[in-house]
Amino acid sequence: MQLDFRLVMAFSLVMRTGSLTQAEAISGISKATLSRQLQGLEEALGATLFNRRARGMSPTEAGRAFHAHCEHILADVSGRLEQARVQLQELSSGIGGELSIKADSEFSTNFASHVAKLFVARHPNVRLNLDVTGLPGCASAEDVDCYICAEPPDMPNLVGKLLGRISYGLYASPSYLKRKGDLVTPLDATRHDCIVIRAASGEKCPVVLHSENGSQPYLPRVTVTTNDHWVMKTFCIDGFGIALLPDFFVQPELNCQLLVPVLPQWKPEHRRVYCAYQKQRYAGKKLRHLITLMEDCIEDIGSCGGYVGNSTPVSCV
Repeated sequence: MQLDFRLVMAFSLVMRTGSLTQAEAISGISKATLSRQLQGLEEALGATLFNRRARGMSPTEAGRAFHAHCEHILADVSGRLEQARVQLQELSSGIGGELSIKADSEFSTNFASHVAKLFVARHPNVRLNLDVTGLPGCASAEDVDCYICAEPPDMPNLVGKLLGRISYGLYASPSYLKRKGDLVTPLDATRHDCIVIRAASGEKCPVVLHSENGSQPYLPRVTVTTNDHWVMKTFCIDGFGIALLPDFFVQPELNCQLLVPVLPQWKPEHRRVYCAYQKQRYAGKKLRHLITLMEDCIEDIGSCGGYVGNSTPVSCV
């Protein structure tokens, strides 16, 4: 059975005001109309809600019981209508609906997740999706609102907005260096176990490290390859070798002495961080707000890493 909501509202109004006369004065609905609506509700419910007398009317026990339910129902409806009103306002202003982000793995759990949490906290009516790419530089930005990456894909109508630059360095666990010995120059990497990110197709240029004394190529003896920076870092923590990682990405492990710098005076060129997006998507306020937030957060990217890797006891040769 479906009740006419107007009948329920008329009943609630009469209960709150105490009489048809007062209900008419507040609502502007005639007493005759209100009386018919009350009778219609009683017929629909199969119960008498009011005792009617010459000097007025009073609720029956059934009327009082039904009124208790009505108050909860009307409060719930009022709350939901307010939520709908806010959501419609935010949709009309561009701060609602869905937002899709894609990020390379070195920016995912730290920077991208940090930005996403702040954005959702400020715009709770946004449903956010955050995906992590496989090989860096191989992802497409067509199916997302923005792609956080080191190299924007070469696609028509794609804007690559520079957010900032981040530094990288060589890192290893204290146990690995104790077992294998320290490096003197980057060329010593050819004699050390190294964990590396799998190169994208066609990417062959070696990384060059620079110091006050000159430049040398980083030519690691690869023992582990992966397409995920977290996998890379955990292998490094567990003593499987040396890894070239973003400085901000290993800051929590440095603080806990799970990792230590290797050749800290030798650094590659700073790597750019971009937000790539389809040109037409920038018209929406959601994306503009997100990019502004990313620009603010990139300045303090070192504080974005709240998760610390754990060392797993493994027997390493």
